[in-house]
Amino acid sequence: MTDDDHHELAGEPTIAADAARLLWLEDVPDNADVAEVLGFALPHAVASVGGLGGLAHLVGREAGSLRLAGASGIPTNMAKEWELLHGSMTDLAPTRAMALRQVVWSTTLPDVGSGLGKSAGVLSVPIVIGGDPVGTLSVLTQAPPTEARRRFLGELTALVSVRLQRARRWRSGTAPWWQLPLGGQMMRNVEVGTWAWDLNSGELNFDTPTEDLVRLAGLEPGSWDQRIETWMGRIHPDDRRGVEEAIAQAMRDGTAYAVEYRVVDRGGRASWLELRAVFEYDADKRPLRMVGTAWNVTARRSREAWLAGILDSYPQPIYVLAPDDRTEWANLAARAVAAGKGREILGHTLWDSAPQWREQGLPESVARARAAPGSAAGLTVESWEKDRGPHGETAYYELQVVGIGDYVSVVMTDITESVRAMKKTAERGRRVADLNAALIRALETSDVVAAITEHVLPLVGADGLLIYDLTGPAARLVGSAGYSAEFVRKLRAIDWPQSGFSAAEQIAFITSREELRQRWPQLAPLGSTHGNHVWAVMPLVSGARRVGSCVISWNHPRDFSAEDKSLIGTVAAFAAQSLGNARLYEEARARAERLQQELLPSSLPNLVSVQAAARWRAAAGQDVGGDWYDTIPLPGGRTLAVVGDVMGHGLEQSITMGIIRHTIITMAALDLPLDELMARVGDVVARLGAPAPATGAYATCLMALYDPTTGTCSVASAGHAPPIVLQPDQEPCSLALTTGPPLGVAHTIDPIPVQVTETTLAPGSIMILFTNGVLGSAETVQLTTAVSDYVNRTPVSGRGNPSGWLSGLCAAIIEDLPPDPRHQDDAALLALRTGRVPAGDVAVLEMPCAPQSAGRARSFTAAQLLDWNLEELIDSASLIVSELVGNTTRHAVGIDADVAGSDPGEIRLRWLRLDDGLLCEVYDGSEATPRVRHPTLDDEFGRGLQLVALTATDWGARYIEHGKCIWAYIARPKTSAGIGSSPW
Repeated sequence: MTDDDHHELAGEPTIAADAARLLWLEDVPDNADVAEVLGFALPHAVASVGGLGGLAHLVGREAGSLRLAGASGIPTNMAKEWELLHGSMTDLAPTRAMALRQVVWSTTLPDVGSGLGKSAGVLSVPIVIGGDPVGTLSVLTQAPPTEARRRFLGELTALVSVRLQRARRWRSGTAPWWQLPLGGQMMRNVEVGTWAWDLNSGELNFDTPTEDLVRLAGLEPGSWDQRIETWMGRIHPDDRRGVEEAIAQAMRDGTAYAVEYRVVDRGGRASWLELRAVFEYDADKRPLRMVGTAWNVTARRSREAWLAGILDSYPQPIYVLAPDDRTEWANLAARAVAAGKGREILGHTLWDSAPQWREQGLPESVARARAAPGSAAGLTVESWEKDRGPHGETAYYELQVVGIGDYVSVVMTDITESVRAMKKTAERGRRVADLNAALIRALETSDVVAAITEHVLPLVGADGLLIYDLTGPAARLVGSAGYSAEFVRKLRAIDWPQSGFSAAEQIAFITSREELRQRWPQLAPLGSTHGNHVWAVMPLVSGARRVGSCVISWNHPRDFSAEDKSLIGTVAAFAAQSLGNARLYEEARARAERLQQELLPSSLPNLVSVQAAARWRAAAGQDVGGDWYDTIPLPGGRTLAVVGDVMGHGLEQSITMGIIRHTIITMAALDLPLDELMARVGDVVARLGAPAPATGAYATCLMALYDPTTGTCSVASAGHAPPIVLQPDQEPCSLALTTGPPLGVAHTIDPIPVQVTETTLAPGSIMILFTNGVLGSAETVQLTTAVSDYVNRTPVSGRGNPSGWLSGLCAAIIEDLPPDPRHQDDAALLALRTGRVPAGDVAVLEMPCAPQSAGRARSFTAAQLLDWNLEELIDSASLIVSELVGNTTRHAVGIDADVAGSDPGEIRLRWLRLDDGLLCEVYDGSEATPRVRHPTLDDEFGRGLQLVALTATDWGARYIEHGKCIWAYIARPKTSAGIGSSPW
């Protein structure tokens, strides 16, 4: 086996094989046409390069374009992608080879799903004739070709260029193929006759196949004078000038002559001939002869004329665009449109006549149609036309763009009415969706009425609207639009629509005033007073419940189509359902609010040296919430003020709020320290969330304990905002305190006790406790600003009634800080004005923790009550103080007592004169809690606390730092019958 054989087996053709292929191409017959030359060369080109398939392209009509003239070994679907290449496709090998006039390798392929790898590509070589590229020869390969294969393909293509120059150059009598317009007819084999015109003698000769053409011109083949003048005289007068101009241009420019014209016989019958020719020149480049071909195309032109007549009469405008995109032909409808708008259409592009279509994509659609002949592209365009309507309006057209060879047909259909109908339907659909969305968002009856009023009139194009609520004992007009206030006032007095129709009736469409008067005489003012002509009366029925009615009116006569009735029926269904849901929501909300208000304090109790005012605001547009407030009187004249907020909204939160509030009231009676009281309440909240630990029950809470005898205020916060404090002659500010975790949260992590902050409030100070619902979208600084503004408008010093001033302050805050519509919440606000118990109403005695102190306490009590003019209470007070001091000295230790027993310490007796009674307090240093015993008959001791319980109106004990306080309250005689009526 030779080295050449090895090369051949390896896919690299041998030198001998290359030479043979070139030799065979030289032997192609001279009479072979272009298709035969390319068809013979392509397989050799593919084999020489070791490729997969070959492509041959020839220049197209458009500058820089290439048309597929032959293919070898290429699948049909792939070949179609190479059928027409534009000069802008610079990444493809054929167009680059044409532009650069050199051999080009490119891996860019059309996306045809060929499955080739990334290394596949196309090797293209330009076909050059007379120094100009007229086409390309390309080979598709799996891998980049070697330099030797590129060089050989260039040699092969150069030989193809030589053979193509001789391809049937004179057989048809036409110019060389590369000088004639390319198209589908170039490659067709047709039988034609030849003719020659001697320019010097003027003799015109036709060969035998064209003798019939001479007869078509009314001449006899053997007897006519064969003069060019005679022949020109038989050409149809309308075509003669064009023929002469074509001959002159071909002679002047040296280009091919190709025309179609009519000849007329002696009987006046016209026939169509197609002639093509070129000029022959002498050595001095002077034209000698014109030689060419001719054939009878009357049948084709007749058929074309018949088709053209049909197309010309087609009712829709049709345009045929030439390769340069200018309108070459337009049918009668298209010409009429152009004439009506004063436009020139022939010889111009469609987007010249309608510039707005350029921006709407018509040039791109035409280019796509020309690139893919036979395929249709649809395009909807619009334009403002002054001749439509009294003031002009937008017209819409559907353009069907189809590529036919190098030409493009455009069929224009006026779709203005259908587009308007479609837009009207879409607009109705959008408005119905907007109405439905608004009704879905509506919660209360007022929301439903507002949604119907806003959306229904534009939806149905009506002028008036009336909405009645029928859920109560009588019809109630709840909404109106399009009517004057005076007319609405008169309408409210009419007993309608409750007596006008029943809930079982269908929608009533009333198209005249007379029909309205006959059906509902009491509604005659509806038409005569306000000028309405047409009405739609819609009963609004939700389930089996009649909830309302809606009356829509128009000020102009109209009929109702099936679509109109369906639309109004849809509106009625939406409105009825929403109105019914709103009524159910309002009823449920009213019950929940009543429950919530029942769980809140009905009134604030009387407090010692403290005035209080509160304001609670329900959440607008939301469920009930869990905000609360409270003031709890405690022994010693103290006041416990509380505000809180259960997180979330709903009836469950309201119930939780009630449980927490009453838990605080109950536990406050134990008189626990503030931090321990908050911890106990947190335990209760944690147990409330135990059934659902994932969600839990959480609440924020703020407690403020105020002692009017010292002015001390202790504050503790569980996740709650600090109070606002306004001291006399100072600006309001937030109280600085440490905030602990919300109630219920601390039990999900390590328990963190709340910290208690103590401050002293001067007499006349204002403390404001609030929940987050008071702020809405505002900040705390805005709350302090609202307080300052109110104080500046209504000075504290000028107040006459402190409680009224506090109520005005609460109202001003609620008004200045409206709720945030995005995060609506209920709100609780509690304002306190703190005072002091006068020094003359407090009597304190320090005594040793010894038995003899009981007598001293009795003497001190009697003297003090005489000084207070409370002689009627001396006996009861002496008994109570004797027993309390005696028990203390017997069972407790003194304050700061010596542990070793050398110093028994002291006990403290304090009497407080209150508005309706006396409060006795005994302080010691023991934390042992006193309890009532039930002694036997022979016991000497144990009856002291029983006597206290029977004598005092109320009594108890509380822990203090390093000890406790036992207290007893004695009501004055006018209230002594009301056992348990103490202010705590």
